[in-house]
Amino acid sequence: MKKPKPYAELVTQAEEATRAIKDPELRRVAFERVLDDLLSGGGTATQGDAHAAKPVERSTRTAAKPRKSSGPKGYVRELIDDGFFKKPKTIAEVKAELANRGHHIALTSLSGPLQMLCQERVLRRDKAKSGDKAKKVTFNYSEW
Repeated sequence: MKKPKPYAELVTQAEEATRAIKDPELRRVAFERVLDDLLSGGGTATQGDAHAAKPVERSTRTAAKPRKSSGPKGYVRELIDDGFFKKPKTIAEVKAELANRGHHIALTSLSGPLQMLCQERVLRRDKAKSGDKAKKVTFNYSEW
């Protein structure tokens, strides 16, 4: 059984391995990962090994900024945050509002994200009341 190295040696090794990284935030994250790997017995690290290190699960210690989601689902989430769905809206109204905001998305690309948000219980979907001769089924989307 190997005798574990003193903590100070491991810290020095991790600093050496991440010295070449210019961005301070990236260097800090790489240092944490390399040090975690060294502490778990992953071996020795040398300069340049930061990129070749084994993938490690995200540390809960790093406070990463939440990413803004882009694409149709992210844009619909922005509408939800802005209170657009306080009153029921059809998919055509959602498309028109997104177009007003500069996001030109086809109706067919909106139905999937709207359905996923309904399944996640972020939005609610109800059948729209239509005329007696209309055979086309439409849905209204609103907040819970």
